[in-house]
Amino acid sequence: MTNHSRFIIQNDLPGPVIVNIEPECVQVALSSGERVMVRDSFELEPMTLKVGSDRGETIISVWPGDGEVRVEKDGVDVFELIEKNGWG
Repeated sequence: MTNHSRFIIQNDLPGPVIVNIEPECVQVALSSGERVMVRDSFELEPMTLKVGSDRGETIISVWPGDGEVRVEKDGVDVFELIEKNGWG
């Protein structure tokens, strides 16, 4: 049976937060007030979020489990935004 989860990552900090999408290592910077939606479809193992810091920057890494993870900004897949606009 396929399980689903969906949640928002919103930056309420005064500085940027980096969302790192693995295993592709795509990095998206969220300015204060910006947010992305994360959707996960999985069988047994859900995605894992890892929170860290590098040189003062907050980094949230999204690691897929045994299914598909989609990260969206304003309803558009982040990978499409990066391809079209160089956003990130």
